[in-house]
Amino acid sequence: MKVSLQWLTKYVDLSGISTDQIADALPMLGLEVESVSSVGLPALSHVVVGEILSFEKHPKADRLNVCQVDTGDGTPRQIVCGAKNFQAHDRVPVALPGAVLPGGFEIKVSKLRDVDSLGMMCSAKELGLGDDHGGLLILTARQLPIGSPLNDHFPLPDSVFEIAVTANRGDALSHIGVARDLAAFFNKTLKLPSLSADAPDASAPPADSLLSALNVTAAASPYYTAWSLRGVRVTASPDWLQRDLESVGLRPINNIVDVTNWVMLETGQPLHAFDASKIAGRTLNIRNASAGEKITLLDGKTVALEESDCVIADAVKPLVIAGVMGGEDCGVSNATTDIVLESAWFSPAAVRKTSRRVAVNTDSSQRFTRDVDPAMVRFAARRAIDLILQTAGGTLAGPRIVAGAPPRGDRTIAIRSDFVRARCGYAVDDATILDVFRRLGFSVAVIPDGTAAIWHVTVPSFRPEVDRPVDLVEEFVRIHGTESIPATAIAAPTLPAADAPVTRFTRRANALLGGQGFAECWHYTLTEEKTIARFHGKALADALALANPLTSDQSHVRPSLLPGLLGALQLNLAGHNQPRRLFETGRVFRPGRDGALRELTAIAFVVLAEPVAPSWKKREPVDFFYAKKLALEVAALAGIAPQRLLFKPASDNGDVTAPFWQSGHAATAADRAGHAQIDCGLVDAKVTQERDIKTTLVAGEILLTQDNFASPPKRPRFQDWSPFPPVAKDVSVVVDAALSAAEVLDKVRGAAVKAAGKEFAVENITCFDVYAGTGLPEGKKSLAFSITFRAPDKTLTDDAANKAFEQILSSLEKGAKYQVRR
Repeated sequence: MKVSLQWLTKYVDLSGISTDQIADALPMLGLEVESVSSVGLPALSHVVVGEILSFEKHPKADRLNVCQVDTGDGTPRQIVCGAKNFQAHDRVPVALPGAVLPGGFEIKVSKLRDVDSLGMMCSAKELGLGDDHGGLLILTARQLPIGSPLNDHFPLPDSVFEIAVTANRGDALSHIGVARDLAAFFNKTLKLPSLSADAPDASAPPADSLLSALNVTAAASPYYTAWSLRGVRVTASPDWLQRDLESVGLRPINNIVDVTNWVMLETGQPLHAFDASKIAGRTLNIRNASAGEKITLLDGKTVALEESDCVIADAVKPLVIAGVMGGEDCGVSNATTDIVLESAWFSPAAVRKTSRRVAVNTDSSQRFTRDVDPAMVRFAARRAIDLILQTAGGTLAGPRIVAGAPPRGDRTIAIRSDFVRARCGYAVDDATILDVFRRLGFSVAVIPDGTAAIWHVTVPSFRPEVDRPVDLVEEFVRIHGTESIPATAIAAPTLPAADAPVTRFTRRANALLGGQGFAECWHYTLTEEKTIARFHGKALADALALANPLTSDQSHVRPSLLPGLLGALQLNLAGHNQPRRLFETGRVFRPGRDGALRELTAIAFVVLAEPVAPSWKKREPVDFFYAKKLALEVAALAGIAPQRLLFKPASDNGDVTAPFWQSGHAATAADRAGHAQIDCGLVDAKVTQERDIKTTLVAGEILLTQDNFASPPKRPRFQDWSPFPPVAKDVSVVVDAALSAAEVLDKVRGAAVKAAGKEFAVENITCFDVYAGTGLPEGKKSLAFSITFRAPDKTLTDDAANKAFEQILSSLEKGAKYQVRR
């Protein structure tokens, strides 16, 4: 929002306070200053009022004119000019030799196509008065003395602050709102404009009103008022009004429209003026749109309405999208003589929804969505009527037609001074606190209550976000100033002896992956619905939806880091970078076994199987087993042993992430307690093709619950190695072809550990052969495992090893799934 300093001084005396001081104060008040610019005619020496006496075509240039200009020094000046918008005896700004115009352009005596030019007649843009460079600035007031300095006839330049207003400070979207904060900060008096026009209220239009009926059925319009004015004359606005609007970037249109815009910028309350002759049936219906209705807005855009949209309609058609923009069929024109002035309060949520849907953002919608002050509905209308009567004439006709009532008013908050001091953390006397509240426009009633009084602070309706005692403390600190906080030593606890377990884990995981050539990425924890639904299903997408998202592409918390990494990979490949390996650590959200959402620590990585750029050395491409090995290494850093995890094909366990993975080349594993999950393998070719990734992509993700970090990990202890030789035994098992080798390996490991007991250890079990084909029944496969035993204190005998091996075979044969090949 742009705020004019000269405009602010209408409401607060800022004399003696520099522009820099104001620019420093506004951020301390919570209003961030994005820029400060100067608007208006700067101080220019050697720039005077001149009169064009005569002109003729340049002898050597068809587009130039040679003008004789009186600049008040007794002798006409010859000036060559390329503009076309002037005539003899027009008065124009003339920059004489020696003048320096905005931008550092110095005027000198020169020749243009062999004709002397003794100065320059100026356009508005060349003087810094606007962007109009289409011709000379014609000074319409012919009484301006020839030769007088131009600065004598223009107001001093204005300073304009462009401020960023947070969503909870709708009151600051007005000059009065900003002036109120500055008055409180600098301990000045706020001066509100005096009002003259007024009218009694009526629930229905009288017989002589410009309206015959006002009907409100839309829930989005709880408070609507309409005023009637007859006999207005639509013309150009006076100079002061145009200048104020132009200083903040608005284009003047006519006196009626300009007044409504000016009052909106003054008070923060949007208004709308209807041409009464264009209201069919003299009826205004504030209702929800009907299916299939359309409206053409003032900017020429045609919008299809939905039943959730609130509109102001006449007896035939919609005229305005409530709180957003008016239609072209009801606007004020030069032929308008009677107007109906709307001043209303519309639901912020309804205006925001419609404005977003139709992609139309206006000054009005910005203010309605920030919850404008209902008390300003009457004040702003009266202010606008005063200015309309002043600039356009006419008369106020009949009562104010009112439908509904203000949706909220002032509120009272009980607070003790000790509460303020406790939250501030420093001593401050009661009088200072009370003074700040009153400077803010809050009224305070002191209620005796023993030794400490209770303050009942009444907060006006223009500050709806102040509704708790702690909000009053924030308001006190904001106005009292953070620079008033006394300096003191900071009491802080010492650093813990060790970092939190989850922090140590992520740091070690970062070091592991970074050491293997991975580049780290960071993404927002919010994502869009369609990404979650695509890879995780609609049910999970619904469970992860935010109640009130700010944007449609950040409407859900993320369940996985992998889509973000794919996006980063796609972006870097498009930029011709070489991002072969990327990883990310962060938080994701998944439902637990009890159905409740849980926040998980996640580590994810993606690797291009083959490099994008050609290389002199051909390296073996990475595959599923690389991803599995890397994922297990990361999981081990959290104390999760591979034996705790049972891998299954990603498409075999009903996992909703299966569409992300390449069937038959990806797996998922989880421990029995549900505290850890690993997904790894090749990304589905359709997913990579959608992102224009032309090579195989290998990825993995490790998800860990906070249970893994409930206690510090056990410190590893040295274990002596055995000097005695191992004993290896091989076993071959025939199983169903659909059964995973990991499940059979887990079964063999369990049998081997049980058979070895405490006498010796099972040092290693590996699958060294997989066979399917001749000699085996259809739908079966043979898996061969090598089991290595070793005793720590002796050489194993054949009898001991064979006895254990027989127990393993017996254990495997007990299951119907397994057939041991002897």
